[in-house]
Amino acid sequence: MGKEEGLRVTDSFFKVPFRRFGIITVSLPAGSLAFAFLWAVLFKGDEVNFTECNVKNFIPSISAVTGATPGRYVWRIGIGLQSSPRFMVALLHYNYYLSLIHNVAENKRGLFKTLAKFNFWLNTVENAALVGVAFIGNKENYPLHEKIFIVFIVCCECYMLLNLILFSWSRTKQWTTQDKKSYLWKKVLLISILLTTAGILYFFIQHRIYCVANAFSWFSLCEFIFAYINMAYHLTAVWDFEESSIMQGTVSQPETTNHVKAQ
Repeated sequence: MGKEEGLRVTDSFFKVPFRRFGIITVSLPAGSLAFAFLWAVLFKGDEVNFTECNVKNFIPSISAVTGATPGRYVWRIGIGLQSSPRFMVALLHYNYYLSLIHNVAENKRGLFKTLAKFNFWLNTVENAALVGVAFIGNKENYPLHEKIFIVFIVCCECYMLLNLILFSWSRTKQWTTQDKKSYLWKKVLLISILLTTAGILYFFIQHRIYCVANAFSWFSLCEFIFAYINMAYHLTAVWDFEESSIMQGTVSQPETTNHVKAQ
C-alpha cells in the first residue's frame, strides 16, 4: 500500500469531491441519531426514560432511543451505510501518511510507519465496534453490547490521539493554513472528548451504584456529546483531502514516447 505516482484515470463515469463524500458519510450517523432521539422523545418518552433505579430522567440514553422503533431501523441503516466509506477512509489515511513520510525525521520513520499501521487498525476496529453496538442492542444482549461499547470508546480516543500525533509529524516546518485549521480542530475535539468521557464515567457510577436522581440523564447527555464530537473529528478529514476526489474509472500508467534522434 502507498501512494501511486503518475497514474491516469480514463473512462470515468463517477467522481465525487472528497468534501461532499465526507459530509454525506458523517451525515448518515448524525442524521439517523438525531431522528431516533427526536422520535423517541416525542412519541415514546415513558419507554425510553425508564431505568432500573426508577428515578426521574430528562434525557434518554443513545441505547434507549436507538433501541425503540422506528429509530432502531433508521439508526442501523445509517450506521450500516456509513461503515463501508469509513473502512475505505481508514485505508486512505494510512496511504496518505505513508506518502508524507519524507517529511518525518529519518530516525523516526520506522516508528512512524508502525504507528501509521496501528492507527489504521484503531480506526478500523472503532468503525467495526460502532457497527456492533448499533446491531447488538442493550436489550438484546446487554453484556456483549457493553463490552463492544467499551472497545469503541477506547479505540476512538486512542485513534484521535495517535492521528493527531501522526498529523503533526508528517508536516513540514511550514504549515499551510489548512493544516493549521485541521490540527487545531483535531486537538480541540480530542480534549473535548476526553473531558466528556470523564463525565460519562462519573455519571455512570453515580447512576449504577448510588441511583442518584438525574445522573443517568447527565450520563446520556455526555453520550450524545461524545458521539457528535467523534463525528466532527472524522469530518476534519475533508480538510486533509480538500483537493481530492473519489473516482471510478480505468487506471493506467501514462504512455511514454521514445524520441529517436535523426541521423
